[in-house]
Amino acid sequence: MVGWLAFSLMATGLWGLWGFLSKVAARQLPPQAVYLLAICGHAVVIGYLWMGGGLSIPVISWGLTAGLAAGICMAFGLLCFLKALTLGTAAVVVPLTALYPLVTVVLSRVVLQEAISPRQLTGVALALVAVWLLSK
Repeated sequence: MVGWLAFSLMATGLWGLWGFLSKVAARQLPPQAVYLLAICGHAVVIGYLWMGGGLSIPVISWGLTAGLAAGICMAFGLLCFLKALTLGTAAVVVPLTALYPLVTVVLSRVVLQEAISPRQLTGVALALVAVWLLSK
C-alpha cells in the first residue's frame, strides 16, 4: 500500500473515532471540558514528538505564521464542533463538519491556483449530496 494512502486511511479511522468519542464525552461533560481534555490529548502527542526527536521547527516567518494560524483555526473549530455536538445529533453534526475540505479546495484553487479536475468537482458534489441525505 502506498504510504500516503495508509496514513490517509489511518487518519480517517482516527478522526471517525474522534467524532464518536467527542459525542460520548459531550453527553457527559460541557463542551469546554471536552475541549480541555482534547487539548491534553494533543499534549501527549507533542510529548511523544519531543521525546522521539521528531520535533523540529525551522524558523521561516510565513511557515510559522501559517502554522500558528492553522492551530488557532483548529482550536476554535474544535470548540465549535463540540458545542454543535451538545446541541445536535452526531449523525448530522459529524458529516456536516466533515465537509471542511470543501473550504480547503476552494481556497487552494483561488489563493494557491491549484487545478481542480472535473472528477474532483464531482466528488465535491457527491459529498454535498451525502451530507444532505444524512441530515434527513
